[in-house]
Amino acid sequence: MNVKFSDFKIVPILDSIKRADMPDSVYFSHKYSRFISNSRLKYIDPKDDGSPELYKNPPHFTTSSLNIGSSVHECLLQQDSFVLAPKMHKPTAKLGQVADYVYNHRSNDIPIEDTIREASREIGYYINQIDNKIPMIVEKCTPYWEALDEPRWKKEGVEEIFLSDNDYDVVSGCLESCFNNKDIMNKLHPIDVFGDPIESYNEIAFFIDFLVTYKGKKCTTLRFKMKADNYTVDVDNKKITLNDVKTSGKPVRWFMNAEYGSIVHYSYYRQLYIYMWVLWLYCSQKYGASKEAGWTSECNFLVVQTIPDYESKCYNMGSYWLKKGKKEAEELLKRVAAYEIFGWKTQIDFE
Repeated sequence: MNVKFSDFKIVPILDSIKRADMPDSVYFSHKYSRFISNSRLKYIDPKDDGSPELYKNPPHFTTSSLNIGSSVHECLLQQDSFVLAPKMHKPTAKLGQVADYVYNHRSNDIPIEDTIREASREIGYYINQIDNKIPMIVEKCTPYWEALDEPRWKKEGVEEIFLSDNDYDVVSGCLESCFNNKDIMNKLHPIDVFGDPIESYNEIAFFIDFLVTYKGKKCTTLRFKMKADNYTVDVDNKKITLNDVKTSGKPVRWFMNAEYGSIVHYSYYRQLYIYMWVLWLYCSQKYGASKEAGWTSECNFLVVQTIPDYESKCYNMGSYWLKKGKKEAEELLKRVAAYEIFGWKTQIDFE
């Protein structure tokens, strides 16, 4: 069947907006798994080879670059909750995950070989060859396990982040660059004319329902979730600022390139648009924000490269990218709504 994007209308349900300060373990838990996220939308995006089947069954994976990005986020934005543990000779990549799993699940009542096999199944590490790999795993992980057993001072309530020695150097370099970047620090910790701090919030989750109608006759409700890295609200000057931290394995100066930059490759413009859309709706409820009342908004990428010399830079996302993000975000939400209305096995051509 053929459907037109113009025949769909998206209406935010303002009473449904919820703001929550929650850890990632809760945000990504089964409780909120039915909510749509920006990252999930790519699995139904044709330009990313998405499909209804992929959207319904999205893949799950972890990479070293994701671990580095998460560590930079946590140590930059949640300094009271996270800290980098010292170098402990942790193995790299999946072997490092196996090392953590075995250490956290070990028991005097269970042979270490059995715990390693269990870790292999959970993490997907040499599942069919694990028996042959056990001696190597024990040899490479033992220095790390022994280092973990060494007594050391720990600050109560602060979670340690354990990284391989190489990843530790990368994350440390990224953090040093960000903390020394005045533009980034001023965005994350703004002050008013009197030197007093302006409202600034890190790692806050938002939830909202969108009512999507088709030709005014059929409808469905899409539940959306997002987690803002940082946002600030300057009530006196009526300004909402959304800041998104990004790590990049390429030179930071390439990030905003309209042909090959990360902003295009990962559709970051769509993410920032939809996040600001939801944040603006929340602020309209809490602060009475509106364009008619003179409120304005600003979206920024705070980017640091994960290659020496770990250069960092603040980029404002202008109207061109916002318009591009708006069009793409709305069309993807309408795709999801169409399959919800007409059935996920229905062959639908969009125009």
